[in-house]
Amino acid sequence: MVTLRKDGKKKKKSLLERYWPAVTMFVVLVGLLWVGSLYFDEFIFPGPLKIWDAILEILGNEGPQILLTLGRFLLALLSAIVAGWLVGLLMGAFRNVFGRLVQPFISVIQAIPSLSWVLLVILWFSQVELRIWFVTFILAFPFFVIAVYEGIRDMDKDVLEAVEQFRPTKMQVLTKLLAPQSFVNLITVLRSTSAMTLKIMIFVELLGASNGIGQRMGLAQSSFRIDLIFGWTVILIVANFLLLKVIGLIEGKLLSWRSEAVVR
Repeated sequence: MVTLRKDGKKKKKSLLERYWPAVTMFVVLVGLLWVGSLYFDEFIFPGPLKIWDAILEILGNEGPQILLTLGRFLLALLSAIVAGWLVGLLMGAFRNVFGRLVQPFISVIQAIPSLSWVLLVILWFSQVELRIWFVTFILAFPFFVIAVYEGIRDMDKDVLEAVEQFRPTKMQVLTKLLAPQSFVNLITVLRSTSAMTLKIMIFVELLGASNGIGQRMGLAQSSFRIDLIFGWTVILIVANFLLLKVIGLIEGKLLSWRSEAVVR
């Protein structure tokens, strides 16, 4: 049975209710790693303790590389958010002209494989940082554009008709109605796109950077340090969970007025 919780005070969950899925997943993963280490050589499939030692080694020696990748990620993500929001907003507000003109370009950008972008920027740009930023930005940018554009298109017509009764200018409609509506969709799509953007960043660093997490993972592979590859993977998983947690807190604060469907 599905019931709609219209607002009202939410019951505060206990720590066990909030985190038992994550704890269960952690126990299962550790168990699978332990079982795998029993049947394969440590060189191929290291056990949990070996991976833990690798994580400590990474945190002790590779802090600057982690911060470097984090800085690159935040710069590319924020650039994609701002540019995607502005383009999507203008596409929704002026869909008969600007929207119809830009939409094919966005579709073409989405259709180009990420590897093609990597190969192209190597020829286009000499600076490594610019290459990494551009590839990460251009692959994340269309997702924000489409989310904002579709959010405006799906707006309730009754709301728009009610606003038009006051004879607002185009700029007033854009700033007072469309911009807040598009912001909701922007925050919602950020949850899935941010994790994808981080994976793109690591991939680009692996192929074309001389530093960063991706480059260090490639170095671990070339030196046959499987434990370090697992260690970096665990760190990235934790980073993704922390990222989603922060976005969830932002979404909860900014979009707390929305009703929530609860399956009972």
